[in-house]
Amino acid sequence: MQVLSYGEDAYTLWALRNQLSTILNELQDLSSYSECKIIFRPSFGRRSGDKSAQFGEFDFIIISRTNIYLGESKWDRSSELKGESLFLRDEQERRHHILTYYINNWFEQDFVSWEDFIVYIGQETVINGQEIKTAPVGSRLADNLYSFLKLLKDHFNKRTPEIENILLYLYRSDASSKSPTTINNGFKLIKVDYTGGLFEASNYIDLYG
Repeated sequence: MQVLSYGEDAYTLWALRNQLSTILNELQDLSSYSECKIIFRPSFGRRSGDKSAQFGEFDFIIISRTNIYLGESKWDRSSELKGESLFLRDEQERRHHILTYYINNWFEQDFVSWEDFIVYIGQETVINGQEIKTAPVGSRLADNLYSFLKLLKDHFNKRTPEIENILLYLYRSDASSKSPTTINNGFKLIKVDYTGGLFEASNYIDLYG
């Protein structure tokens, strides 16, 4: 069976399925393929802003033996690619700060419920100079965060992981677009050529190829 798809999300999923070893090598991460978990398009609410505890959707999260990689991906047709510069929007950067805050605090203690965690961090907090509302008890966002953070604690067996922000740039080697060299501070740029995954002479990518 072949599954063909097109676009930034499709190319991202292909890269995670077929080029994970390349990505880990670029990150100098010695984890094996079998030691990793990948969460594709994890959502922590669609709305974001000062009046919402929701903070958006990551393109992917890679959980290796030692590290957590919070990932955004952009392809070579992204409108945010300006010459050799590729910058994430403020709300995209903001979600990385918020989830990093949650993760770091979650590993401070063993929490048996989200209620316990909220008592620890409070109903509101300040992250990078911005006042942020935390996910309220009983909300779907709180349930999603609790499940995600518990998965992390189980994966690392309570060891505190390193957290890195990465920007995955997906490009076609025979295209004329320039490769970015300048990105947001605090992010590591990883480049993956998706040409080898394209189906025949089309722009469709073979997700299992």
